[in-house]
Amino acid sequence: MSNLCVLPFTGIEADPMGNCKVCCLSTKTIPNINLKTNTLTEAFNSDYMYGLREEFLQGGKPEECIRCWAEEDAGRKSKRQHTLDKFGNFEFNESKLVFLDLKLGNICNLKCRICGSFSSSKWAQEELDIYADNQTARDNLANGRWVRESEPFWNDLRDILSNTRFIEFTGGEPFLIEEHFDLLQFAVENDLAKNIEIHYNTNGTQFPERGLELWPHFKCVEIAVSIDDIGPRFEYQRYGAKWDKVMANLERFYELRNTNRNITLQLCMTSNAQNFYYIDEMCHWISEQRFNFVYFNVMHDVWYFSISRLNRKAKDLIYDKLKDFHGPYSHEVRNLLQFMQQGADSDCFELVKTLKNSDRIRAQRFSEHHPEIAAAIGYV
Repeated sequence: MSNLCVLPFTGIEADPMGNCKVCCLSTKTIPNINLKTNTLTEAFNSDYMYGLREEFLQGGKPEECIRCWAEEDAGRKSKRQHTLDKFGNFEFNESKLVFLDLKLGNICNLKCRICGSFSSSKWAQEELDIYADNQTARDNLANGRWVRESEPFWNDLRDILSNTRFIEFTGGEPFLIEEHFDLLQFAVENDLAKNIEIHYNTNGTQFPERGLELWPHFKCVEIAVSIDDIGPRFEYQRYGAKWDKVMANLERFYELRNTNRNITLQLCMTSNAQNFYYIDEMCHWISEQRFNFVYFNVMHDVWYFSISRLNRKAKDLIYDKLKDFHGPYSHEVRNLLQFMQQGADSDCFELVKTLKNSDRIRAQRFSEHHPEIAAAIGYV
């Protein structure tokens, strides 16, 4: 049973629109479940989840888990493998909801280039500015508010919190979602916090004062700061963020970690079509920082931002530059190069169109700070 994944037996993901999946990398949502009207318990006990567990127990490789299989084929450590390490010697004969991946709506203050209205309320208006009849953006703007409209969800969440051991808060920007702090307050007041580990993915622009009061009560709090590049390229890719402000907040997080034994810091860097050419510079920058752990994420959706779907000219340019890289994290770079090469080339038409649409609205040019990769993908 070397293909086993622990997540179908232990966890559930709530996405920003209130749909549920077994995890954030799954390509399938759980049918007939939405947290506007359903609960996490109902999602976990659904026929779909029972079927997925059985497929894993029979030694199968479910098709919705293709992203983990692709990363493993490239020599990378997948989410499936990371989670197996985290849960240790889990008994697969009993399913128990102990891991929650909660994306509590799409409230966010940034318009990151690899994101969209699904995960950012700020993006929704820009998508409507580009295409006024964009019904998807309009729906995402409305549906991203589900966390304020679903009392059954919150009642169920408080009920299952006594068994919960791990919670991930991603986004949107979790530090802007006040309701999640109310949940932490409930855990503290009911003496549950000491058994719960928390993981955040934050864009680094926020330093939440309320967290300072609540986090010391929890077993562990891991703050993963999403930084994909440095300086002007960072500000272009994560539109609305200021590099100096994020670096100042990072210093505050370092100080917080140094005075609280239960807090750790992670860097989450997502390799994508914009930044991969410059990853050698990023690796040197990372090596100078003080993170407890560094996670090299890889972009799958939106597909045309994936390094695996670049055109051949861009792939050759990147490969020639990075193939002999021997600096810090060179093993990660090699695996990412293999992941890039094994993907089907595209013509980069959708990538260039998307970059240009946002550039027009934002009065920017991708080629200004990314000239080499801009030329390779045909951005003129």
